[in-house]
Amino acid sequence: MHSYIKVANTAIVAAIDFGTTYSGWAYSLRSNFDSDRTKASTKLWNSGSAQTEKTPTCILIRPDGKTVEAFGYEAEDRYQDLAGTEEHMDFFYFRRFKMSLSKKLGEKLDRNMTLEDAMNRCLPALDVFAMSIKFLKDDLLAVLPDRHLGNIKMDDIHWVLTVPAIWTDGSKQFMREAAIMAGIKSKRLTIALEPEAASMFCRNLPIEATNCDSGSNISSLSIGTQYMILDAGGGTIDITVHEVDTDNNVKEIHAASGGGWGGTTVDEAFKRLLIAIITNDVYEAFKRDHTDDWLDIWRDFEVKKRTITTSSNSPVRMRLPSSLTDKYYLVTKQKLAIAVKGSEYASDIQIVRDKINFSAELARSWFETSVVKTVHLVKSIMSKNENVTAILMVGGFSESPVLQNAVRAEFKQMDIIIPSEASNCILKGALIFGHLPKVITERVLKYTYGIGSFETFVAGHHPPKRLITTDNGFVCPNVFSKHAEIYQRVKIGEPQVWHTYSPQYKSQTQMSFSVFASEKPNPVYTDEGCILIGTLQIDLVDHDGALDREVLVAFTFSGTEIVVEAKDRKTGNQSFVAVDFLG
Repeated sequence: MHSYIKVANTAIVAAIDFGTTYSGWAYSLRSNFDSDRTKASTKLWNSGSAQTEKTPTCILIRPDGKTVEAFGYEAEDRYQDLAGTEEHMDFFYFRRFKMSLSKKLGEKLDRNMTLEDAMNRCLPALDVFAMSIKFLKDDLLAVLPDRHLGNIKMDDIHWVLTVPAIWTDGSKQFMREAAIMAGIKSKRLTIALEPEAASMFCRNLPIEATNCDSGSNISSLSIGTQYMILDAGGGTIDITVHEVDTDNNVKEIHAASGGGWGGTTVDEAFKRLLIAIITNDVYEAFKRDHTDDWLDIWRDFEVKKRTITTSSNSPVRMRLPSSLTDKYYLVTKQKLAIAVKGSEYASDIQIVRDKINFSAELARSWFETSVVKTVHLVKSIMSKNENVTAILMVGGFSESPVLQNAVRAEFKQMDIIIPSEASNCILKGALIFGHLPKVITERVLKYTYGIGSFETFVAGHHPPKRLITTDNGFVCPNVFSKHAEIYQRVKIGEPQVWHTYSPQYKSQTQMSFSVFASEKPNPVYTDEGCILIGTLQIDLVDHDGALDREVLVAFTFSGTEIVVEAKDRKTGNQSFVAVDFLG
């Protein structure tokens, strides 16, 4: 099934790193991979002032809601041009929409959900994700002839799409369905977990390609050594622990944990400050009526926030558009500079002509939520994994001096290892994962998984209120049939315990199963402490309506997606069944 596709003979592995803030693509030839696993071909995107290996995750869609006008830097520029001539209102402009898929266990994710764009207009989320993935896919394919690879066909390529490890199974399925809509065949697609991809890349990096005071490197760690991967992205902080295994492989020894407090929380803190200063009404009116200047502020902030450190006392200076001060005066009948002087921010904010200055202390406070939550989570995980000797910091937000300093200051006894290209190692590591999908030999389950089943009713054991009658007689429904337990270590590709299930009615030609997850190790009933996470259907071979048409079912959890294997006991017929996590 999809997580275990053999890709050894694939001519090219192509990876799409679909990030909250930035996205990009890369590919590697099988012929080059064997000699250098870190070698990757990427695209340099033109920002206007520099070239980068990633481009902003923003998409501009034409008024028909179906045609991509531009993506990335070009989408930003084109939307700003449209806003300058007030033609933008009919277009759809989406940015940083990946976090709409970041759900907790039990939170509903629907394939029919919609997304709001910058002007609060909606399109189906699946369409927006699919159009974005298709743009990146087509952009990669378009350069192959220029790189003397014009004879490569789609079936010669295995695609890898990255997602946060903390995402639910439904979120992963959503991305798979979006990729299929984008024209990638399911059998040619692997979903890779971002911290794992980063770990794989860094396992193959030379020491000189990392930033570590002790000179250590993940690639030099001996078998049995444990290290933490702190993947700090734009949207999520995603943390797991790996142990070096034989043959350059690794085991996951602590299930991924984290949350949505990545780099964009800095932007959210800045936005809250702006609204506190100018009021929400002024902010919304400014965004609506002067969209080009609103975009300029956020572009300026994206650059300025990267310069904020823990040591500098220099203020953060940004351009203040006259359209904003004019809008503030129009709504409040007061000059913004005078209002700020009389506010609680008087000592931290100064407005001088067309500039607004924020004190260094105030600027550092924008990082507080993310830094405090991240350090707290790292401490918690360390307390349960006392043999961890190093922290590998990856992801774009790991390049922040504020976050780096906080981690170094709190965990002085640890080797803090930061790759020189921390923001790109997920993308390039996804290529390694595509070539070697079994490089992660073990994973740790985040939940207990099982199926809702029926048991013969036993008086005194089952509550009377649960008694129902089927063709099998008196039975108790909604019994939790456990297939794997929380924190259990599972080996890649190995089905877990097999359980046997039988139809309850003679007329059945199909068996429907409800799949549940729980944070309890041993749930008894599916309606007590369990969350319905998906469903699956298994066709029955008709044996004249017999009730002994037994089906054996096993789950394989050690891939990045759950695989279900079913066997008909009488015929021996075997099949793989997809769990529908989106309902």
